[in-house]
Amino acid sequence: EPVDVIVSGEGIVNILLVGQDRREGQGRQRSDAMILCTINKNTKTITLTSFLRDMYVTIPNYYRSRINAAYQLGGFKTLNSTLEYNFGVSADHCVEVDFSGFRDIINVLGGVDVELTKAEADYLNKKGNWDTDQGNFDWHLVAGVNHLDGDQALAYSRIRALDSDWGRTNRQRVVLNALMQKAKTMDLTQINDFINQVIPMIATDMTPSEITGYALELLPMLSGATIKSQSIPADGTWQYATINGASVITVNFEKNQQVLRETIGE
Repeated sequence: EPVDVIVSGEGIVNILLVGQDRREGQGRQRSDAMILCTINKNTKTITLTSFLRDMYVTIPNYYRSRINAAYQLGGFKTLNSTLEYNFGVSADHCVEVDFSGFRDIINVLGGVDVELTKAEADYLNKKGNWDTDQGNFDWHLVAGVNHLDGDQALAYSRIRALDSDWGRTNRQRVVLNALMQKAKTMDLTQINDFINQVIPMIATDMTPSEITGYALELLPMLSGATIKSQSIPADGTWQYATINGASVITVNFEKNQQVLRETIGE
């Protein structure tokens, strides 16, 4: 049965960020990343919630499958209804970007600063590029803070071999946090120029004026905002399973809804 919907109060906006596993020439693919960005203007808090792609859920009007199939089946509308049906969260807006768009956005910003472990740096230097199996012989990343360009930030965001999908989704939130830190140093003119350059690189249900409006609202609170990060399913609320021959994650929906209610509700 569907769970109760968590109703957001005045001053709370939920924007669903979708990273699509699509290469040039392909149609709509499964969602490689799903991050709900909850902006609470009352508490000056931004909460980034990753939904792991292998969770086994009910996709309304379709069937039960991994949650990342929802976007391929019906785009934002179906993914949002899936999140609402299973977890009680509903996005006000959606922003979708594919691999090349993500890379280009990072490059427009001039890159981002990210702290790498030695294992991450070594992996990226050897075979981390997102669209080739060959080594990155011109990458000389080291343990510690590195300035990553678009290709490097994308490769970092997609690392899974070193640990798990939990580690991968955490890296995605690290990059988003780095983007926000970069935005803190920009003035209104720079933000407006950035938005105008980025709009052609994304798919969204927002108009350009709505995007600009949200940016102008967010910028004043960004410098003093608290940025929180979490993953769903939460610790202790899931287990691995094999269903119809596929390896999936089964979750306790009631417990995860409670976590979401406490972290992004009113």
